[in-house]
Amino acid sequence: MAATAKRPEIIELSRDLRGVPHCEDYERMISGMMYNPNMPKLLEARHECRGLSQDYNNFDAKSISYDKVFEKRLELLRKLCGKVGDGTFVEPPFRPDYGCNIIIGSNCFINWNLTVLDTSLVVIGDRVQIGTGVSLLSAGHETSILSRQKFVEFGHPIFIEDDCWIGANAIILPGVRIGKGTTIGAGSIVTKDIPPFSVAIGAPCRVRKTIQSAEEEENDPNNPYRNMVRDH
Repeated sequence: MAATAKRPEIIELSRDLRGVPHCEDYERMISGMMYNPNMPKLLEARHECRGLSQDYNNFDAKSISYDKVFEKRLELLRKLCGKVGDGTFVEPPFRPDYGCNIIIGSNCFINWNLTVLDTSLVVIGDRVQIGTGVSLLSAGHETSILSRQKFVEFGHPIFIEDDCWIGANAIILPGVRIGKGTTIGAGSIVTKDIPPFSVAIGAPCRVRKTIQSAEEEENDPNNPYRNMVRDH
């Protein structure tokens, strides 16, 4: 359902993002209130995103050496998204709606065919990995037929916290928060919040078990990963 008032914390989070079309309609949009997506500043923002997405997805990797591709991809990604941390790589094709409403943390890896309807903010933490064909959908619609005839919609923010793994073809719906360290199984449809350190699968997605935190794993002498060293 749509919100009835603006969300100051979401608006504040958007303040320092690249390319944000700050206006009354934008603030209503990211706050989850009903809004018209065909207002001129919103149309202009989506149009800009289409051009930047084209640049990102059509970049000819053969034009530079393999050891420069990561750096160039990050440069293009930072022109497309609101904010991107160091060490993050997104395989093309990548399909955002506004782009400027997307925050991606550091050292993330996102595989092919990520779709992000960033009507509201979509915030991805550090060291998140996302499989192929995932959809992060912050946009929502009422069941009211009249709302569609009036061409109004809403969006609620999505948060994916640090150290999560989102399996291939998962769908994350509006307003969902996925807690730190959680794994979402391939093909899952996430309709509600998932708590930290969970393994959750299914349609709708449900928690099947909980797991240790990284700190608990480090302190577990039987953990097979504790002595492994990253090579980069």
